[in-house]
Amino acid sequence: MTREVLCYCYHVSHVLNLGQIPALLAERGWRVRWFNAFPAASFPLKPAPGVEYAFEVPLEAIGQQEADFYLTPFVGQSAHFPRRARRVHFLVSLTGLDGVYDRAMFDHYDVIACAGRHHVDDFIALGNERRWQNKLLMPLGYPKLDGQRRQLASSSLTPPHELTVVFAPTHAYYINQGFSILHRYGEQLIEAMLAEKIRVVFRPHMESWRDQDKPVVERIVTRFGSHPCFTLDRSGNYFDTYAQTHLMLTDISGTGFTYAFTFGRPALFFAPNPSEEAGMRGIQFERRENIGLVVRSLDELIVKLRLAHRHAAFLQQQITDFREWLLFNQGSSETFFAEHAIHLLANDGPVSSWPTIHHHF
Repeated sequence: MTREVLCYCYHVSHVLNLGQIPALLAERGWRVRWFNAFPAASFPLKPAPGVEYAFEVPLEAIGQQEADFYLTPFVGQSAHFPRRARRVHFLVSLTGLDGVYDRAMFDHYDVIACAGRHHVDDFIALGNERRWQNKLLMPLGYPKLDGQRRQLASSSLTPPHELTVVFAPTHAYYINQGFSILHRYGEQLIEAMLAEKIRVVFRPHMESWRDQDKPVVERIVTRFGSHPCFTLDRSGNYFDTYAQTHLMLTDISGTGFTYAFTFGRPALFFAPNPSEEAGMRGIQFERRENIGLVVRSLDELIVKLRLAHRHAAFLQQQITDFREWLLFNQGSSETFFAEHAIHLLANDGPVSSWPTIHHHF
């Protein structure tokens, strides 16, 4: 009997969160359909043999399908699921939950593929709060990171001689407004770096080109676009851009952790409002200095950028140690999923020992 898998990616970046999993399932004889909301020209990976692709598919159309598995990084889906499918959610960020997600965003999935031990802890706490029933936490790892590290192993790209920083703020929405820095500080941060002849690669979140951030992004591009040390990156896959930088500057975005864990280079987190962080949990608050530095004011910015650059070798070992402690199945998360997929359906074998959250009403 052929098992059927339906994958759905709403954003281009979501493709990397599934990585090679659809291709590996197809190799094992599963029927795999991979639906995407965007055009085919935007798909950032080479199409895999045996996988059936569809593009410009609205979310509403997913509910008209049928499958054994539904695999998606779509955040907060609450309707239009394929009939009879077991719903597996792949996280789009290495961060924890506080200040990043609405508490209800994971209510409607059956399985959450956790990247590391911190996610298991966070979701157990959230599940107890939300009184989830039969929610399985899969100790998967992070396919996006594994794909980036494979690419790094075959890449010859290196940063230039001049200090180069990628500025990658997250987009603001109602959950993270107290931590997103683009609106209030974006121009000032770029201006300060350029004034010190630091090369800046501006990589706004893809959502920032079409939501309330758009006027700010466009203003930054207009103001600095002709500066010889300023570069704008709008690519679908940011690997080549990141590979040619020394440091990252971000805010609450999980891309800081993905950057540091991929390249072994420091990420700096601009967080000027420590009072906003009171009571917040998660690596995006508690473990930032395991991979870089926290910058609390514009006056600290240049000093800390140069400090991190000067001590990059020390920080690289610290980043490696933290990555190896934190994440599951490093380098093999996609294979791990493919090997355990049949057990996920049957809920047997090693799956029976994974954390399950279940509350009786």
